[in-house]
Amino acid sequence: MEETRRVVITGIGPITSIGIGRDEFWENLLNKKISVSEIPQRFERNHKFRSRFYVPFPEFSIEDYGIPSKYNSLMEETSKLSLVGSILALHDAGFNGDDLKSMIPENLQNSMVILGIGIGALRTALYQYAIQALSHRPEILEELDVYPRYNRMAIPSIMPNSATSWVTILFGITGPNFTINTSCSSGTYAIGEAYQKISRGSADMIISGGIECLKDNVGATMRGFDTLGTLTKSDDGKPLPFSKQRSGFLFSEGGGCILILEELESARKRNAPIYCEIVGYASNSDAYNVVQMQPSGDQVKKLITGVIGENKIDYLNTHGTATLLNDEIEAMIIQDLFGNKETQPLINSTKGNLGHSIGAAGAIEIAVTALSVKENRIHANLSEDLIDNLNIANKTINHEVNFALSASYGFGGHNSVILLKKYTER
Repeated sequence: MEETRRVVITGIGPITSIGIGRDEFWENLLNKKISVSEIPQRFERNHKFRSRFYVPFPEFSIEDYGIPSKYNSLMEETSKLSLVGSILALHDAGFNGDDLKSMIPENLQNSMVILGIGIGALRTALYQYAIQALSHRPEILEELDVYPRYNRMAIPSIMPNSATSWVTILFGITGPNFTINTSCSSGTYAIGEAYQKISRGSADMIISGGIECLKDNVGATMRGFDTLGTLTKSDDGKPLPFSKQRSGFLFSEGGGCILILEELESARKRNAPIYCEIVGYASNSDAYNVVQMQPSGDQVKKLITGVIGENKIDYLNTHGTATLLNDEIEAMIIQDLFGNKETQPLINSTKGNLGHSIGAAGAIEIAVTALSVKENRIHANLSEDLIDNLNIANKTINHEVNFALSASYGFGGHNSVILLKKYTER
């Protein structure tokens, strides 16, 4: 059997509601920062929302990261996320240059770009439809705050693959690029696929991660989740993962996180910083329901059991949406696999701080898990009145993390887990 190559994470580039860039993001997460805003009045012109809070899309400018302003009119927010996140991650991984194309050495220009995206660019599609259908009613477009000129770049903006294509174009990367869509687990799937391609010799470096933009002027996307009854009803908007008082997830307009994955020897040759090693990835399907987890959790249990093997898991970054059923099922899975609280790994939910950013969530959580492995620190789970018999980190703590697991479960029954290990020379 051909020996698989070792894969490490060398760069992290988050763009989130609580911080942009590794240092700001990580510090704010450890300090229990949460970004919650009341929904704007314009969201409720035609619908009374049950959930009263959301997480606004993070504010950033591509010009601040060396991308010419002319690209603002050529691309949608998902592509801007992928580009800025890639710049942040590449700088974090030790890549520098006078311009974007010189950042990546010639011997790595045949690398790949693999990103996860959940919904993405829906706003652009909705706006162009409105312009086409309602140009004869300019007062309606004005009420919707839609500029009444059709965007000639509508199709390239809407294409999900544009997010990876723009990265290859601006950085001069000639290897394959593609996006993956598995709903809430898209980012985890993308990083898992990147890991497998490097370990099997298809590439030495891959820019991977997850991105999402769900903002629109009237809250149409948020209404979809509100109508499904999946959003938090709490009085202050906090989603309360693994709390007995939980009522749903906190809707996030999006964000992203890009990671640099490298073959170990390639990373060593350039003295790259190494966060941790990826040593396992698996995915499967519940084959049960398009929006609900399998009540027995059997497919997830099979997935996790196969990935961890005989390794002792010190930390589990859960899917942790704070919906009634999902948290109950996930808690049961943890108890069935790891036993009572005393024998379970420490667990938490990053969605308790950031809300749920769908396609970006898994990548953000893998970055958090990698930082926890590197620094032996675990952020607090921001909930009280917790589900019984769970080893929840209810405060930010120092904790030795040698093996850690990040889990994502998406609408449609898409399950995926990534196993990370503390890096050692051996």
